[in-house]
Amino acid sequence: MYVESLSLFTAFCYGLSTVIVRIGVKNSNPMTATLIAALMQVLVMSGMLLILPPSQLIWTGIAFFAASGLLASALGRLCNYMSIEKLGVPTSASIVGSNPVFSMLFAVFLLGEKITFSILIGTILVVIGVVLMTSRNGGERFSLRTALFLPLLAAVFYGASAPVRKIGLTLLPEPILGALVGAAVTLALFSVTCISTGNNNTKVRLNRRCIGYFAVSGVAISLGWASMFTALLTGKVSVVSTIVGINPLFSLLLTILLLRSSEKISRRAIAGCLVIVAGVTVVTLGPL
Repeated sequence: MYVESLSLFTAFCYGLSTVIVRIGVKNSNPMTATLIAALMQVLVMSGMLLILPPSQLIWTGIAFFAASGLLASALGRLCNYMSIEKLGVPTSASIVGSNPVFSMLFAVFLLGEKITFSILIGTILVVIGVVLMTSRNGGERFSLRTALFLPLLAAVFYGASAPVRKIGLTLLPEPILGALVGAAVTLALFSVTCISTGNNNTKVRLNRRCIGYFAVSGVAISLGWASMFTALLTGKVSVVSTIVGINPLFSLLLTILLLRSSEKISRRAIAGCLVIVAGVTVVTLGPL
């Protein structure tokens, strides 16, 4: 249960980070959230690396860590934050929650992982549960392109990043170093973007009303990344990604708690919770 516990903790950290960002972007924008979160990741991971220094450096492995950071922490996170800003946490999370399916597919093609029946069924159940938990009846109106493009693209980026991380960890089994490299790539990429473009959406809007939220979000992501990289070091991509994929469940529950939502837990939400629990249980029971 070691890998499963680490993956579950990562899911909680992701859910917490998403909700905190939702609060912060009311007085800022996704670009600022991404930059501050990445800066906090670099600081936190650097501190961890001083305590647990790497025993070796293999540059090919570092290159894969950088690629995974580009996919998830940069491209995936930005698309996710933009979709949160436009659609809100529940709607965005329901679509981004499909990323375990993409992780499973990429793991098959890039790593040659064998997908057991239990992993396949568990993944499908988790995705269905996430959709049930986070979808709303009626609710917000938005264009089809906005509703699908940004969160779906985030799901693809997140899904592709997991097997790339696994390749990097196979070459260089240093989880903290891998997380630091990914965060550093994010920080560098978005810093260049902010400087080189004049778009209002890429301008940093930093103020005292948002910086604390983004900093806490970055710490949560740091803890989640350290846990996830450690889980991937010994676990299968399909198992880790499926369990991490339940993070929208935590997003919804924490939205109700932290944002003081007036929404009541519906029968749909209860059903989604049960389906998610069933999916994770099937995955953790092992091959069938």
